[in-house]
Amino acid sequence: MNEEQNTIKEKARRFFTKLGTALLEFAKRNYLMCAYVLAAVFIELTGIAVTAGKFYMTAPWIYLTLLALVCLISQFLPGHKSRYAVFLSALIINFILDLVFIVVFDSTGGTVFDYAMLNLRQDAMMIVESLPFSFTYIFVSGLIIALYGTIGFMMIKRMPAPKTNNSVRIATASLLSVVVGGNVLLSYFSNYRYDSNDLRYMLYQTETGTYSNKGIVGNFYNELVRGIWFSDIDIGDRQELHDFIYQSQTEPTACYGKASDYNVITMLCESFEWFTFLYDAERYPNGYARSSAVKANNKNVYSVTKNLKVLFPNLYRLYEGDSTVVLDNSYSLNKTDISENESIIGCYPLYEYINYSYPKNTLPFSLPNILKNLYGVESNSFHDGYRTFYNRNVHHVNALGFNSYTAAEDMSFKDDDTGLGERNLDSQMIDSTKEKMFPNDRRFNTFITTITQHGQYAYRDNLKEYYNKMDALGILPYIEDDDDANALRFYCAAGMDLDKAIGIMLDYLENTDCVDEHGVPLLDSNGKRIKLADRTLLTIFGDHNCYYQGVSNYVKNIYSPSASNYTELYRVPVMMKVGNQKMGNPHIKKFTCVLDIYPTILDLLGITVFSNLTYGVSAFSEEQSILYSRAYNKFLTDKIYFNSMSNLIYKAPGVDSDYVDYIEEKATGLLEKISHINRIFAADFFKADKGREYYNRLKSINDDLTLSTLRKQASAA
Repeated sequence: MNEEQNTIKEKARRFFTKLGTALLEFAKRNYLMCAYVLAAVFIELTGIAVTAGKFYMTAPWIYLTLLALVCLISQFLPGHKSRYAVFLSALIINFILDLVFIVVFDSTGGTVFDYAMLNLRQDAMMIVESLPFSFTYIFVSGLIIALYGTIGFMMIKRMPAPKTNNSVRIATASLLSVVVGGNVLLSYFSNYRYDSNDLRYMLYQTETGTYSNKGIVGNFYNELVRGIWFSDIDIGDRQELHDFIYQSQTEPTACYGKASDYNVITMLCESFEWFTFLYDAERYPNGYARSSAVKANNKNVYSVTKNLKVLFPNLYRLYEGDSTVVLDNSYSLNKTDISENESIIGCYPLYEYINYSYPKNTLPFSLPNILKNLYGVESNSFHDGYRTFYNRNVHHVNALGFNSYTAAEDMSFKDDDTGLGERNLDSQMIDSTKEKMFPNDRRFNTFITTITQHGQYAYRDNLKEYYNKMDALGILPYIEDDDDANALRFYCAAGMDLDKAIGIMLDYLENTDCVDEHGVPLLDSNGKRIKLADRTLLTIFGDHNCYYQGVSNYVKNIYSPSASNYTELYRVPVMMKVGNQKMGNPHIKKFTCVLDIYPTILDLLGITVFSNLTYGVSAFSEEQSILYSRAYNKFLTDKIYFNSMSNLIYKAPGVDSDYVDYIEEKATGLLEKISHINRIFAADFFKADKGREYYNRLKSINDDLTLSTLRKQASAA
């Protein structure tokens, strides 16, 4: 028995000795390849570290198969010089790809690449804006590539010649087929769960929505695979889709019809935050509170606020107005184009950017189309940026149903540079187009997208007057070597121009008579002339937080989901002025989000729609919504932030299991709506007869509701 054991041990010893010798021999002939793998992995992990804050990958397998493909391909090359060129080129490509997506991640507030982003390539420079290159990534990766390039070149002549005989080629080819097969299987199993008709799997995925899963290059490759082979949307049962659309209606609230027959103005304010004009030392410790302390002028809260009211008179005019409803706990976690669409149509599909993928779809549920087809209201859209940016010139007038889209090229500006640096002034846009924006001889619906507060935040000549006003009051002084404080200064100066634009608009509305088709002023029951302001519902909201240059993080001192108030990072302003009605300036404290703007406007206008096409609810409803971010693949309320139930990134103090269960139920319902919206957009479901049916049904339920309301009013009288 002992002799048999010794024989086995001897065979094992010889085997491992032979294997070790073979591996050592292989390593001597392939220093370049071994060093390439180590260098590539280290470069990739550095990229993950500067984006996700983790120096590892939980699912590195796709990335490793890509490295293996490079290594195996190199084995077919006859000499070290050609292999060295391949490995060095692969490292440089790895570096460039990582750098591109790190820049996109940093400049867009943390967006991980997905396939649909390729549609944004023509707008890339405007989207990434300030090109924030990561010094850490560039330094570390540059050093690795330089060392590999230098040492590798020196080793070329010192290494034994590579083996290129038939047995090596056969073994390499066999391994190559195994790796390719493994890559295909990994790509399939990474995407096979996608089901366009049932998105509930998203709530239970293991992905964290960061690059720490597959890596930057691995995610890029996987998204290309998903987009090309796994992104088809199954339209499925059209009758089921039809039934789902008309299954339920929005419920009127106590404010239903408060703005019936009013004009509508919706102003999306780029990167607009409450700290633009509000002093709040607790919420914004590095805002005006820090500024006054740095200035050391012993001003108290009252005097600072008094000065802010001098700098931002019109924002305070709205914020404190008796006709204004303030959504004080409203959130947005999106990009401008998505927030814009959600405020106009109340929904957004998954996996596509509709401005590019569906710019000519029939969308009868958009606010412009509803107002046009039910009430004959003209809708127009305005933006002081380039005409073709986000494909608005096509999407707005076709899918969304605006009668016209007016961009910077159509406006008379002194400054019309919308590139990096200078920005067009919102005040110039409003002043030069106010007669077209707000016609006084007919009912109108006007959508305005601003640009002045869009990053980057650096000195701008066209904001000089605002810097002077701030300096005169000692507000946000320029501080040498404090980039964060100065970015806030430049941001708030841009906010002063937004304030000026709002003032021009409010003054025009309040001083312009409503007239009939003959130009005769309209009178109210007391014989007083009716002003545009009396019959206009005005909504002003921020499209997303000010993530450019980390201004929002800095002002709120929130840099990580571990902060006890993390979701405050995404809290943005929404103010709604309901004509000149005495609303009492209520501040709605329940959670609301950008998805609630569309149903809230409809509620105030007294228009009932089919609720399965809307993700949000009226702000005046007792019900609350949940926000899903198409841009970041995250769910959000004021108390919770997650991309799956297995990855609850943030829970506010006091959140218990009952609340988590409630949110899971809300998220499940929202995903059911999203899956149907996916199918509606992919099929262009409402074209031709389906669109006419929608308007007929919509008219019917609103006529019935109007009759019911009138009867209740008559009965009460």
